[in-house]
Amino acid sequence: MRRLRRKRVFQAALFAAAIISAGCAAHDEPPPPSIPDAGPQPKLVNDLSALSPAPINPVGSPSVPEFAEGTLPAHAAVSPGPRTFQSQPGVSREVGTERNPATVRMLNDKAAKFGNFSAVILERVYAQLIIAERSEEISRSKLPTELKPVIITAILDKTGKLTELVLEQHSGKAKIDKMMLDVCKRGIWYENPPTGALSGDGNYQLTIRATLKNFASSDGTHWSFITDLGLGLS
Repeated sequence: MRRLRRKRVFQAALFAAAIISAGCAAHDEPPPPSIPDAGPQPKLVNDLSALSPAPINPVGSPSVPEFAEGTLPAHAAVSPGPRTFQSQPGVSREVGTERNPATVRMLNDKAAKFGNFSAVILERVYAQLIIAERSEEISRSKLPTELKPVIITAILDKTGKLTELVLEQHSGKAKIDKMMLDVCKRGIWYENPPTGALSGDGNYQLTIRATLKNFASSDGTHWSFITDLGLGLS
């Protein structure tokens, strides 16, 4: 009996020693090599049907323009004249209120060349954006000061129907990106668009750039925003 107990104690001691030895060996091993930077992340192609219950069949485009290609810097002169705004790229038009300051502008020469077409789409996008900014989820957002512009490529077919949205640049706040994708889906369409505005692949390719900043809060919880919205054509 005693011999059996001694044998069990001896086996337990050997097991404990093995565990301690394995632990020491694990600490002595060099750390695993770091994973190299994978480089720029792929563009997020948004499924339009995920933004709304409306049935939509996205049609892929053989080529998507580089975002903000040929567009102007984010800050430009402000002019209240709609004619100047439509004909001169980079000139911003004030469309907001004292509580919700906002500007809209053409981002490049082609958008200004087809000023009426671009202005109508900008008005529709801005109208949807104001509704979204006043929603409970967005109005409660205290945005980081380093928030980047959301840049989206929108592709319309020859009839002016929106077929695809590509999130080219993240703002740094996921719900702002999601909001702008939803806004673009609801606001971008055009009946009988000008054929001269078509891109080289036979579609209409638009760049939407939106920047939001907190402006004022009446209750310390809900915010209004400073909004800058631009549109370019590729």
